[in-house]
Amino acid sequence: MQTMRAALLRGQRDVGLVDVPRPDPLPGEIVIRVDAALTCGTDAKVYRRGYHARMLQPPCLFGHEYTGTVAAVGRDVVNVSEGDEVVGGNSAPCGECSYCREDRPALCDDLLFVNGAFAEWMRLPGRVVVRNLHARPAGMEPVIAAATEPVACVLKGIETACVRRGESVLILGSGPIAGVFAAELAALGAPAVVFARSAAAAEPMRRMGATQVVVGDTLASAADELRAASPDGRGYHLVVEAAGAASTSAAAPLLCRKGGQVLLFGGCAADLRVEWSPAHLHYDEIAIISSFHHTPRHVAASLEALASGRIDITPLLEEPVSLDGVAQALERMCARELRGKVPVLPHGGSA
Repeated sequence: MQTMRAALLRGQRDVGLVDVPRPDPLPGEIVIRVDAALTCGTDAKVYRRGYHARMLQPPCLFGHEYTGTVAAVGRDVVNVSEGDEVVGGNSAPCGECSYCREDRPALCDDLLFVNGAFAEWMRLPGRVVVRNLHARPAGMEPVIAAATEPVACVLKGIETACVRRGESVLILGSGPIAGVFAAELAALGAPAVVFARSAAAAEPMRRMGATQVVVGDTLASAADELRAASPDGRGYHLVVEAAGAASTSAAAPLLCRKGGQVLLFGGCAADLRVEWSPAHLHYDEIAIISSFHHTPRHVAASLEALASGRIDITPLLEEPVSLDGVAQALERMCARELRGKVPVLPHGGSA
């Protein structure tokens, strides 16, 4: 039996490098050699908590932003061949439930999630192979291609908000997702102001396209400066909550202009609660909208955006690590020593 190295999540703040059986593809499946994977805030959250209620329970392999080369093809697979360079989504909708029929596959009643990218090889289920597997554009660096999933999520969020050229946007949060928002909004002609709690985030956010970065210990202390940065000081057409926190979610409507929107994008813990004024939302016609995850269509659009250079994620990348550096990278992310995305190269090499 062939084995491979993989990062195993065993519980809260407990990740170890282990040897596990190298997967073989079942009918309809493929196995890829993982060329590159990236860490994300969700991975750090999973590491800190020791689980993810919807996606995985320990002990398990994890990591979900990836690209690779097809190493083995199962019976009945017709759209992929060994040697193909591919990018897979970390989920696949069923295509049959009412939400899929309404073209809302991110809300699929049977959304299939995929994890296990922090490993030398990775098996992709048949549904991903059929519904959410894409060719890696020729010449695209694997580390760039591995960012397809978070970029796809952002593209879906911006589409949900129907952002138009010339609109004013405020992003609450300064992590990699905020950076991707800033880059795509700048490309659309709606460059954003970013609120950050750390001065270290200012330069990466500017490199990603933010017109201004306002730094403050708390959102309340920075509120006046943020309002002043909006057109005529009247607030923003769109406020993107990208921090996943109660304080920013509660304050977001107060930073909108009349007729504005709040996009709840950052994933909050299930037990968090916020208070909004119904009168304010009503009389100023503030819309609260949200966007979750991505769809296969947005994954394809993300690859195109990355391949064309319209979105350049290099300012968001930290120094790469091998598989034996995953646990330390996640620990440093939790300690906020690392603010970007850490490339994981399971077979060595450089990013």
